[in-house]
Amino acid sequence: MPLSDPRLDQLLTGGAPNLEQLLRWLLEASPVSSVDGEPRRTTRLRRLHGGLVFRGLTGPLSDAWNHASAIRLLAETGLPDRTTLMGEGFLRIVDRIIPRLDPEGDLYALMDRLDLDEEDAAWVESLPADLKSLWAPLLTPPPDIWAHAARLLAHRAAAVGLSRDLLALDPEGSDADSPFFRLTRVVHDAGEQPRDPAARAAWEACWSACLATLAEAHAQLDERGVSTDLVFRLELLEAQLTRIGQILDFAAGRGDGAAFAAELVRGSAAQHGLLSLLRTTVKRLARKVVEHTGETGEHYIARNRSEWWAMGRSAAGGGLLTAGTALFKIGLSALAMAPLLSGLTLTANYAVSFCAMQLLGFSLASKQPAMTASALARALEIDDGQAREIELVASITRTQAIATLGNVLTTMPVAVGLVAAWVWLTGHPPLDQESALHGLRGTHPFHGWTLVYAALTGVLLWLSSLAAGWTANWSAYRCLPEALAQNHRIRSWLGDERADALGQFIQKHLAGFAGYTALGALLVFVPMAFAFAGIHVEVRHVTLQAASLALGSAMLWLHGSLAWTDVLWSLLGIGLIGVMNFAVSFALALWTALRARDLSGRASRRLWWDILRAFNRNPGRFLLPPRRDATLDSRLPGDSHA
Repeated sequence: MPLSDPRLDQLLTGGAPNLEQLLRWLLEASPVSSVDGEPRRTTRLRRLHGGLVFRGLTGPLSDAWNHASAIRLLAETGLPDRTTLMGEGFLRIVDRIIPRLDPEGDLYALMDRLDLDEEDAAWVESLPADLKSLWAPLLTPPPDIWAHAARLLAHRAAAVGLSRDLLALDPEGSDADSPFFRLTRVVHDAGEQPRDPAARAAWEACWSACLATLAEAHAQLDERGVSTDLVFRLELLEAQLTRIGQILDFAAGRGDGAAFAAELVRGSAAQHGLLSLLRTTVKRLARKVVEHTGETGEHYIARNRSEWWAMGRSAAGGGLLTAGTALFKIGLSALAMAPLLSGLTLTANYAVSFCAMQLLGFSLASKQPAMTASALARALEIDDGQAREIELVASITRTQAIATLGNVLTTMPVAVGLVAAWVWLTGHPPLDQESALHGLRGTHPFHGWTLVYAALTGVLLWLSSLAAGWTANWSAYRCLPEALAQNHRIRSWLGDERADALGQFIQKHLAGFAGYTALGALLVFVPMAFAFAGIHVEVRHVTLQAASLALGSAMLWLHGSLAWTDVLWSLLGIGLIGVMNFAVSFALALWTALRARDLSGRASRRLWWDILRAFNRNPGRFLLPPRRDATLDSRLPGDSHA
């Protein structure tokens, strides 16, 4: 039978065919464009089968396909090689950069070298039935290969399923009670006797018990906190159990060969992708982080008039501390210190001040948007119309307005008072002329990059909220407050009551301390990092900038060189800085929360349009205290904030 393709004729000449060359020849044809209504690649596949039959090469091709490495192909394609997220990620990066010498004839490595993609998988699924029946006898592995692949996967799954951190999620159960303890034996029996009803029933019972164990583990993580490595192992176990079930189905003469082949192609395509590796595992961590952030954010939402005024008083306290923080910052910046020591000193200044706010119950206005956005995303999960969400946004914006006013209107007169007290006590001003001018002119909204710096500061505020959420998740996963309260050494040192109080203190304040410390470090070291690259960058935090403006203006007034026009422009700049801080940090936090919860962009866009219309009808609803003294119907389920 002469072949119509000279290249195929050449590939099939000379004895046993080269499997890789044949596959590359096949994949060169388009799986989409067609001749006479059939894809070109499908036509080539028909020609290939005809050529193999004509030259009597079906046996050698089947032997090459059912190479010993077919076990690895069935058991490993599309599944991670490592049991930790970091280890698997590092391996994929190395494999992408550094070539690997593959064993001769290894089918798993061959699939990897072919650079398959989703289009190839879709083509496999779309093959006509007559071609599937022609190729099935050549490509279907013998029963022993299916059995060995299932056993290999069972041993690996059992090792992961019996890891200590997974067993620790069920502290009351015995290790021997885990269904993974008997997984290898059950899979061995089902592979050796694939058509035995008793062996099959034992496998299905064990499989169901393993999945129930994984579901319980996920529930424990949702209740406590998420570990990325543990989530990665849970997802790996689910994939391994699914693959074992598919393999045992084929061993018993069941299963959809084309669908399984397409799954292997997709798995091979995603084998070295970093995004596919991170997508589900990191998304689960992100969801837990924003949940913890949202829980904190509930306390930054004033839902009635009394809470609104309470937030104003809390923000006034924050402004009081910030005036001193800004003065210390200017004084420390004037000292001749090495950059690292200066950065650490300034960070400590911010961190101590911010953490003191946490302990005293004061508020920093620009810290709130990233927290409250997570609470809004949680509300968006409930599809009950837009009324609840609009009221929540109104509560967030009017709370932010009073918090910003409380910070700014307190920190500015206090800063002026500090300058006056300093001059009265020492006889000389605390700032030099250059620092005073920078504090005034650096706030002008249209001179320099003030608004850009304010937007960058919004990014830093968002990052600090992630640090707080991650710390809360880590503390919950480690059961840190309970561990500290029950530690026998701590109880012997402090006594039972003080140990319990320490646990409660850590539970209440650890995440806030972490977020505020991260914010202080970011405000200092991000500009330093840009300066190291030769780029001048500054931060513009609304409360700190208001204090700097007041300090600089007071100094210039004492010198008799204050230009009140500059003061008015700078006051406008303070307002715009506050808007930029709020808008950027809130938008980034909301985007993160929506992505972590898999919420559609269409729903959020519709919400913003409804919010704009509601604001146009009644702007005071979004800026002024609520008229009613309670809006309980706008609370989120489970919200205990009073």
